[in-house]
Amino acid sequence: MNRIDRRSILKYSAAAAAAATGLPGLVRAQGGPLRIGLITPLSGPQEFIGSYVKNGAEIAIDQINKAGGILGRQVALEIRDDKANPAAALAAARELLGAGINLHIGGISSAVVLALGPVMQQENGVFITCGAGTEKMNHENYSPNLFRPGDSPDARTRAQAKLMAQKYPDITRWTGLVPDHEYGRTTWGIFVDGLLEYYPSIAKKKPEILEPILMPYGVADYRNSITQALRQQADGCFNCTYGGDAITMFQQARGFGLMTRYKVICDAANEFLVARGLKQQFPAQWTGMHYYAEANKGNPMSDRFVADYLAKTKDPEPLGWAAESHASIYALKQAVEKAKSTETPAVIASLKGLTWDTVTGPRTMRAEDNQAIKDVELVYIEPAAGDKGYKVTQYVKVDGKSVIFPPTPGKKLTLRTA
Repeated sequence: MNRIDRRSILKYSAAAAAAATGLPGLVRAQGGPLRIGLITPLSGPQEFIGSYVKNGAEIAIDQINKAGGILGRQVALEIRDDKANPAAALAAARELLGAGINLHIGGISSAVVLALGPVMQQENGVFITCGAGTEKMNHENYSPNLFRPGDSPDARTRAQAKLMAQKYPDITRWTGLVPDHEYGRTTWGIFVDGLLEYYPSIAKKKPEILEPILMPYGVADYRNSITQALRQQADGCFNCTYGGDAITMFQQARGFGLMTRYKVICDAANEFLVARGLKQQFPAQWTGMHYYAEANKGNPMSDRFVADYLAKTKDPEPLGWAAESHASIYALKQAVEKAKSTETPAVIASLKGLTWDTVTGPRTMRAEDNQAIKDVELVYIEPAAGDKGYKVTQYVKVDGKSVIFPPTPGKKLTLRTA
């Protein structure tokens, strides 16, 4: 007689349940809610950003549950703090995967997302980042189990470089304030690539690229780096410090008068975080936005999102990380409903090529490399009188298709260098 072990019994039971329902993937926690893991920083310097990720996901879950859930099942979040640290993120992911939770979102740190890719592939999970800025996840570190539903770092950063060439053709000497880690080096490299393409083609001038100032990560003292920056003779500054680090750095730089040395400042991705922290002391600058509510007025999904965000947080101006987690949950909803399954291979197949509605309008997930195509939103922020302390005086949308690199999964991205 053949030996029947516990694993076989579970396998045959699952198959029987699947046959009975006609929905093979719904055998996972059939009787309970569909659980989705959310792994994001909820402590440490990047807690600011993680709180937006959490709020946006919770709003999406509440909206979906009120509308009947996903394939008739209510949805629940399992939330874990990754501290923007790869080791903490891996521990959280393994715990959730071990509990049978295969669908996950979060991961705003590039190092975290790159660490999670192999684990998701080995353990049969899906992970959707809500803002990680490394190009490697779609190129040399491509994993079929990783997805980015927002603007790619090359689309956003090259859009910023293109805008600089259009609006500031005479500002050709550039430096960067660059965190000395994956995200910082990636973002600076792409910005340089964009400067070297767009200044000659648009401004008809060759830009001069100075050495970037490498900034420590997660520290309280940036004075040494600020002093190095003061020795340079740059006209334009590209900043890619972010979150709590950026606020600390800008506060200390103000005491040295660093930011007044530059004729234009272009910020990679802080949205309104630094402006909210510094208020009238904030130096005017362009910044990249995953989502700017004013630019999306009239989109019913955006209008409802703003209203629900205000009701939940008393904040009338949700930042882009909340919009990215909101879009991530809706991408999973559409993929599961399209596949009629929550199983990883079926969800991956459904996400590839998926077009779905978001607060910034329809997005399409590029099938070749799991990168969404969407417009890039850029705003110019200035200090202003009043309690808010800042105002937006310009904003633009750049067609994402016009600035994104073509897909090259598994291959290293080749960037122009000065």
